[in-house]
Amino acid sequence: MVEITVERMKKPALLIATAILSVAFALLIGAVIILATGSDPLHVYAVLVRGAFSGKANLTETAVKSATLLLPGLSYAFAIKCGVVNLGAEGQLYMGAAFSTTAGIYLTFLPGPLHMLFAILAGFVGGALWGGIVGFLKAKFNVNEIITSLMLNYVAINFVSFLVNNPIKDDTQTFPVSYAVSGGARLPILLSGTRLNAGVLIALACLLIYMIFFKYTSRGYRMSLIGQNKECARYAGFNVQKNMLVALVIGGGFAGLGGAVEILGVQHRLFEHFSVGYGFEGIAAALLANGNPLAMLFTSFLFGGLRNGGNAIQMFTDVSSTLVSIVQSVVIIMVIARVFMHMPGIGKKRNRQGPSDDGHHSEGSNAAAPPGEAGQGGYAE
Repeated sequence: MVEITVERMKKPALLIATAILSVAFALLIGAVIILATGSDPLHVYAVLVRGAFSGKANLTETAVKSATLLLPGLSYAFAIKCGVVNLGAEGQLYMGAAFSTTAGIYLTFLPGPLHMLFAILAGFVGGALWGGIVGFLKAKFNVNEIITSLMLNYVAINFVSFLVNNPIKDDTQTFPVSYAVSGGARLPILLSGTRLNAGVLIALACLLIYMIFFKYTSRGYRMSLIGQNKECARYAGFNVQKNMLVALVIGGGFAGLGGAVEILGVQHRLFEHFSVGYGFEGIAAALLANGNPLAMLFTSFLFGGLRNGGNAIQMFTDVSSTLVSIVQSVVIIMVIARVFMHMPGIGKKRNRQGPSDDGHHSEGSNAAAPPGEAGQGGYAE
């Protein structure tokens, strides 16, 4: 069984440079596709850049999308630091949105600021519960978290479809949408004339919490050690199962906040497929940044710019906005290839356990195992 481990954080500058090179290569692939359709790549990319970063309206819109991407990215990064792979950020984002919308609609007896706070916390709780299901199954029955988190995405998406078609459907609207959240629950606008809202500050605060948690707290240290070597952590007396559960709960909460930010700050109503893949794109941004906080801030902004610029491509050129999806897919393939090459036995050779020909233990043997454990292949999971 191949165990996914977490590398130590690299320097942010190197990670940012890697992200830029990955996107540049992906844009080169995209240029070939644009040429094949008979369009001018330079014109198309100029429209993309202007649509993403030119002017107050476009720049703030990119920042809004980046905040929604950053939060599910933190969901993945938080879990992977503890050695568990959370691919359920999309579903956790949906559940957070559902909980926030419900609180925003029905808790109108609360005063404005308190109503908004409860709606935000409801989003965290919704995502945390969904991540907690994955964590419980992993901790209690050692069920593969990759499979369960992916499957629960579809459950959450269909659950939201049920909500907006039945219990919270606004019958005055043509399409299945929820009632609008109360004005007191909506996130305040930070810049007049734009959609830039306090969700950006929430995302930045969560990023700061993530950085402080793993750098300065004992719980963060334990989780990092578990992510690097579960057997070593278990031998040191750490409760591996409990920490994996906590990691998935908190990570799910971050993704749930992404749904809350999107509903309370941007859409103000819940509707089917309100997320355009924010959960999966956030995971890609976190992978590209290798979990580094500063690099994640950059990659989330980069992916937000691609998403926002893609809308401009759709409107002002003959090229479909799916070009952005192609570019992101190439970046993801490059990231997966990098992770794949770092897996044991693939990127570098590892000696099997046991003595070498000269009678000494090889590098991969358990010569350093604790007394009484040598030759037993380590500890059971």
